[in-house]
Amino acid sequence: MATRVTSADVARAAGVSRATVSYVLNNRLDARVTEATREHVLDTARRLGYHGSPAARALRAGRGEIVMLLLPEWNTAGEVGRALREIGRQTTALGLACLRYEGPEWRQRLASLLGMVTAAAVVTFEPLTTEDQEAVAGAGIPEIRAWFLDSPGEPHTTQIDQASVVLTQIDHLMDRGIRELAFVAAEETHDQGFAEARLAAFQTICRERGLRNDRILSVDDDLTELVERLRVWSEDSGRLGVVAFSDFTAVGVLSAAQAAGLQVPAELAVIGVDDARFASLTRPPLTTIKLDLMNEAIAVARKLAAALELPVPEADSQRSPLSVIVRSTT
Repeated sequence: MATRVTSADVARAAGVSRATVSYVLNNRLDARVTEATREHVLDTARRLGYHGSPAARALRAGRGEIVMLLLPEWNTAGEVGRALREIGRQTTALGLACLRYEGPEWRQRLASLLGMVTAAAVVTFEPLTTEDQEAVAGAGIPEIRAWFLDSPGEPHTTQIDQASVVLTQIDHLMDRGIRELAFVAAEETHDQGFAEARLAAFQTICRERGLRNDRILSVDDDLTELVERLRVWSEDSGRLGVVAFSDFTAVGVLSAAQAAGLQVPAELAVIGVDDARFASLTRPPLTTIKLDLMNEAIAVARKLAAALELPVPEADSQRSPLSVIVRSTT
């Protein structure tokens, strides 16, 4: 079978950059490419027998300029929301339009949706059903995977995984000399998958380190049970470290600690996740984990550009995906 000629082959033969080839082949009239260079690239592509991918051909024909983001029922506030906005910005920079479809309604309906919208690609945040996979394959467009959670037989595809988040929290508390830990999450349907993944990571990490891993609570809007649990856990353990699912959950822990008469951080230390805007305004100010999902957004844009044979954005290797923002609760 003959090897398919790629845009990189055209660039090499024409003696120009891949970006220039992409601008020409995708008819990007906004790019500064001379007419002579444009003709040279096109002649080289024809001579080599370049045809490109189906998705790239659709783009060149003026079709399929929409990228569909197929989102689960997630809470898209905070860093996740910022990452989605960055994906949209990066997609726009590629000369495409971004369409966000949130909630469960798109599942099992992709064939119908792709019949109404001629998409260049879809970005998925969890595995598709077999039926939806077939719909994407039938449309001849690429699937760009940005999976934050592990699924049976399908590991996450993002740089940040939930176990690393919890590990960073636990490491920070242990660095503070704390070996008695608890995990607290808020009952929130939209975050259930993330909460379950972090709880499993908490139990596994504690077990591997010889720590108790049974101090666990999922709280609703009533903090009464949390107040009582904190009292009991603190009596059993001395200084307690609480691994909170989120900054929102951590605020509840701080309120419950005050009601229980526990001093933070002398008797009870708390670390959240997200570095929400209010985290520095709590009393005392909240120690938290900052998730930098901008690199995840750039990674999606890079995969998208490569699949559609567009200029690939540069990665920012200097960004740290996880960092501890140390304040007064630890």
